Amino acid sequence: MVERTKKKLHSDWLADSPFNLLVDYYTEVPFRPYGSGATRENVLPVLKELKPGYLVIYAKGHSGYTTFPSSLGTEHKMLAKDMPAFFREVTRETGTRLFLYYSGLVDGIAGTRHPQWCMKDREGKVQQILADWRDLFVCYSMCPLSPYFDEWVSVHLEEILERADPDGIWVDGDWPGPCYCERCQERFHKETGLKGPAPEMDLLTEEGLAWSRTWANITHEWRTRFAAKVKALKPSCLYSAGNISARKEFIAPFDWRSGDWFSPNNHRIVQSIVMRRYATQGMPYDAFTCDTAFVHSRKHYRARTKPLARMLQEGAGVMANGGLWGYWTYPMPNGAFVPSKMRRAAAAAKFARERAGVCLHTDTVRWTAVLDAEPRGQLNLSANALGAAKALVALHRSPDVIDESELAGPIPYELIVVPEQPVLGAETVARFERFVRLGGGLMSTGRSIRSPELRELLGVRLAASAQVDDGHVILGDGDPAGVFAPWDKLELAGAEQLYPLYLSWDQFNPEVGKIPANYAIHGMLDEEKPEEAHFPAATVRRLGRGVAVHVPTALFRVYWQFGNPDMLAWIRELLGVLHPHPWFRTDALSFVEVALRRKGRDLLVHFVNGNPGRDMSVVWTDDLWVDDIPAVGPITCWLRCSRKPGEAFWQPGGQRAETAWDDGLLKIVLPRLEIHTCLVVREWFGG
Repeated sequence: MVERTKKKLHSDWLADSPFNLLVDYYTEVPFRPYGSGATRENVLPVLKELKPGYLVIYAKGHSGYTTFPSSLGTEHKMLAKDMPAFFREVTRETGTRLFLYYSGLVDGIAGTRHPQWCMKDREGKVQQILADWRDLFVCYSMCPLSPYFDEWVSVHLEEILERADPDGIWVDGDWPGPCYCERCQERFHKETGLKGPAPEMDLLTEEGLAWSRTWANITHEWRTRFAAKVKALKPSCLYSAGNISARKEFIAPFDWRSGDWFSPNNHRIVQSIVMRRYATQGMPYDAFTCDTAFVHSRKHYRARTKPLARMLQEGAGVMANGGLWGYWTYPMPNGAFVPSKMRRAAAAAKFARERAGVCLHTDTVRWTAVLDAEPRGQLNLSANALGAAKALVALHRSPDVIDESELAGPIPYELIVVPEQPVLGAETVARFERFVRLGGGLMSTGRSIRSPELRELLGVRLAASAQVDDGHVILGDGDPAGVFAPWDKLELAGAEQLYPLYLSWDQFNPEVGKIPANYAIHGMLDEEKPEEAHFPAATVRRLGRGVAVHVPTALFRVYWQFGNPDMLAWIRELLGVLHPHPWFRTDALSFVEVALRRKGRDLLVHFVNGNPGRDMSVVWTDDLWVDDIPAVGPITCWLRCSRKPGEAFWQPGGQRAETAWDDGLLKIVLPRLEIHTCLVVREWFGG
């Protein structure tokens, strides 16, 4: 407890910093002068105007080259100056905290000199990543159980902490793996008692699940060692690693949670969902959003600066969900800040500070939740959890994304979605049962049914897996909705059929495999004479005051990938059974994100205009831009309240909201939504 208190005191200032700056200046290109353009004349005016809470600059990149002279001989071949020392000098002049970027388990130089430290694949070969850049530089994944930390990383940390006195270390590249070297295989055998080589990391097998947990433990110990070394050198220096596991059992080393999200590879909704993943962890969290549109998979694609409106849209999604916004920029090849990009950054900083009062120091309302129970060492959320969160956001249910630790005590949520989770223990299901009996709504899908305890709770038996490969339901308005994925055959054992499953027109035609899936007259429902599959498309069981629903297919994985509107319409109907009287509802379009937060006794209703700003259905091109964000409105929302709240107004600006109160229901109209606004409802006492 003492250590946690000290850590909190050191990071208190971070939670007050709505806007920060990351300069992504790769050390990988060996034939350009590194840092010659980063001068006082170029840097100081930017820091004075932007006033970021902290600035991140590189100390070591994935190639292993450092931005400072090192006793290991790792400095960039054309290093113009000691970059951490230079930035330490200018940040002290402007009162800016200095954080250093360090590539953790990715290092080309270390791997080249010490191949025995590298991770190995299942065939025993050294793992080289970013292989498409091999003509320019090499990158190797480094084994966390090798001497790499003691003989390499520790040396670098001692050098940069002594010379640059940074306020924080931000680690990238802690996401490779798993490693199948002898060290890691021995650890697997010791932890699990299993014999033979470590398996594929397949959570659907007992061995794969055990290996996943072992690898998560190995990487957690690596981060713990890294953080301990930083604290030993400078106790007040903060530590975080980007884009790695957010599970509660792995939280101890971190001072804040963080990640870098470049788009269009990562949609703005991914950034938002990750913020919702961090929201219950009791520490500051942030996301870096990039001012340059680029994609790793398109080497022919020329990266260019994104429009300001797109940057504000992404930043709004981060801040509305309680995150600190990191503005991620690229400098010129010589390290000079780019004037046009810094003008956008100045506008973004102003946007962030105008909203600080309703974004900083807020808490999630804990209304609905998506359970992500898969024991990964990386942050990468499954398509299952992402799809469930995406659907609940589109339906304005403002979900948190949680692990099982949030179920340990009294469960604050009204609705929990368990999307295709292969790892559900008996204790977790027992907590679900208590939750349902006390009035909660529980929805599970697809392979969550692997849990025998969950089958008993749901009141179903699994008669056959993947019985049909394409199924349909008929919605309340008579329209069909389909999920092109394998459907399990369920038998009722206490549950009731909520929707019957209907087959595609020629599901059992032996010749149908000759037709490609995308053929337009294929996979259709005969709406005049629909053919029943004779097992449920959804089941419902009422226990105590609550209800549990199961859909026996990968509903949310498919929705994440394709986003079919008919699927969303069906999910809306299912929520009507699970959660029929939500205390918040709105007529906003599905691309308007609502984030429900609270600050003291005030309710904060954030509206983020997620309009893509362009026809995104263009195919056979690399047209990936957002031009601008068209305004929308009016938007009406309704809040059920146990008593009449205080005043309601919009921030930023403080304009009084147009409201009407009628017998426990507060109606509010938002005339126009540009990119972001927040409704503040004073003295709100829940629904």
